[in-house]
Amino acid sequence: MTTQSVRTLDEAFRKMLDKETRPIPESFRRDSPIGPGPTFVPVKSYYSQEYFDLEVEKLWKRVWQMAAHEDDLPNVGDYLPYDIAGMSFLVVKSGEDEYKAYYNSCLHRGRKLREYRGKQADELRCPFHGWAWKLDGSIKQIPCEWDFPGLKREEQSLPEVKVGRWGRYIFINPDDNCEPFEDFIGDLPSHFKLLPYENRYKEAHVAKIIRCNWKAANEAFMESYHVIATHPQILMGGAHDVDTKYDVFGNYSRAIRCGALDSAGMPQWDPLPEDGKMRLRNPLNGFVYVRVEEGLVEVTAPDGRTGRFDVQARHLEGDLTEVNPHLVSWAGGPLVEQTEFDKAFAEKAKKNETHVHPRLLAAEIQRDALRNVVPSIADDVSDIEFTSIFFTLFPNFHPWGSFNRINYRFRPHGTNPNECIMECIYLAPIPENGEYSPCREIHWLSADDDWTMAPELGMLAKVFNQDVRNLPLVQEGLKASAKEFVQLADYNESKPRHFQMLLQLSLIHISEPTRPY
Repeated sequence: MTTQSVRTLDEAFRKMLDKETRPIPESFRRDSPIGPGPTFVPVKSYYSQEYFDLEVEKLWKRVWQMAAHEDDLPNVGDYLPYDIAGMSFLVVKSGEDEYKAYYNSCLHRGRKLREYRGKQADELRCPFHGWAWKLDGSIKQIPCEWDFPGLKREEQSLPEVKVGRWGRYIFINPDDNCEPFEDFIGDLPSHFKLLPYENRYKEAHVAKIIRCNWKAANEAFMESYHVIATHPQILMGGAHDVDTKYDVFGNYSRAIRCGALDSAGMPQWDPLPEDGKMRLRNPLNGFVYVRVEEGLVEVTAPDGRTGRFDVQARHLEGDLTEVNPHLVSWAGGPLVEQTEFDKAFAEKAKKNETHVHPRLLAAEIQRDALRNVVPSIADDVSDIEFTSIFFTLFPNFHPWGSFNRINYRFRPHGTNPNECIMECIYLAPIPENGEYSPCREIHWLSADDDWTMAPELGMLAKVFNQDVRNLPLVQEGLKASAKEFVQLADYNESKPRHFQMLLQLSLIHISEPTRPY
C-alpha cells in the first residue's frame, strides 16, 4: 500500500469508529504504524540448520514464551512438560496460586523427569533411579546416597527458569538475566479491559505437525494479505484486500480486520441457486465451485467453460483446467458441522434486506450469544470489538481480541528446521454463573491428518486446511528460490516485518547474509 492508501484506510477506520453507538475502548484509537521498508529476509533462515541452532542459543534460551495455561494445572501438584527446539521444561503448580518451572532433566543421569501432563503429584521422582524432589524443587530423596560421597544436598535443587503470568497464561524464560516479564509484555493487557484474559477459560486445544519452518507458519497467520487468494470465500463476508489496520507496539503487534473500506472494483455477481448443493463463488473472477461428492468438485467459469477436479485441484476432465486450489479444498474436502454462529449468520444474511454490513450482522449475533454467558457486559461491547482483532506477542504467541476465541502458538518440532508444531487454542468467556468445564488435554494431529479430524474447531478447521495447503509448498519453494531473500510488503505485512525486526535484534551476531531492515 502507498502512504496515501494507508492514510485513506486510517481515515475510513476513524470514521467507522465515530459511527459506533457504544463507547469505544481507548486502545482502538491508538495509531502506531511501522516505519517504511523494505524488509528483506534471507531464504536460508527458513531451512538452514546453522540458523536454527543460532535461534536456539539466541532466542529460545533467552526469550519469554507462553508455556502453559492455568487450566492445564488446576490442582497443586499438577505438572506439564513444555518442549521447545530440543529443550524441555516442566511447569508445576507448586502452591494454591504459585507456579514454578524447572529444567525437565534429572540431576543424576539426565532422564526427563516427566513425559506427559500429570495430576496432583506430591513429589517429582525420576523413574530411572528414583531420585526425588519436592514440588518446590528442593531435593527430597537420593537412593543409596552413601554412594555419592562428595554430594552436597543443598546443591541438588532442581534448576529453575523464570516464570511470568498474564491472563491465566504461564510464561517461562530460561535466561536468568532476562528483562522482567512485565517490561516484556508492556501494555498488551490494556487492549483487553472489558473482558480481560483472566476471565476466560480454555475450551479447546488442538496441535498439528506442519512440514515447514516455524517462522513460515508463524508469519502466515499474522496478516490478512493472503485472504484474497487463500480464503477468497471470506471476501463475500466483508473482509477485503486492503481492509486491515496494522500497528506495532514494543514486543507485540496488532491487526484489526475492520471492514472500513469496500474493495475497489469488486465485481457483482448474480445470487447462486439454492438447490441443496454445496456451492461457492470466487468473488474475484466469478468461478462457481460445486461439490459433486467428497473429493470431486465441478467448476464453471462465467463464460460457460467447466472442469472437474479432485480435492488437490488436479484436473480430471473438461475444458476449464486451472482453478483456485483452496476453493476446491473447501468445496470438496470433508464436511464439518456448522456452528450455531454460522447458522445464525447465514440466516441473517439471507434476510438482510436493508443491506447491513456483514461486520455489523456478525456483531449482533455475537452480542446475543454473549448475553447468555456474560450478560453484565454484553450491551457495553462496541461492534468493532467483535471483529477479527489478532495480536502477535513476540516470538510465537497470537492472542486474538477479547471476543474471539482464537489463540495460536507456533514452535519448532524438535530440532528439525523444516517442521513445526501449530497449535490452536480456543478461549471462551468464563460464565458469570461460574459453571464451565475447561479442556485439559491437547488433541494431537499428525502431519498427514486433516484439520477436520478436530471437530471442536468447527468451520475454522476447513480454513486451516486452506492455510496449511500452502505451508509445505512455501518451505519447498524457499529452498528452490533463485534469490537469496524474500521481500515483505511495507504495510500489509507490517506484522511479519515487525517480527523479523525483533528477531534480528535477538540474533544480533547472526552470521548469515543480511539486508537492511
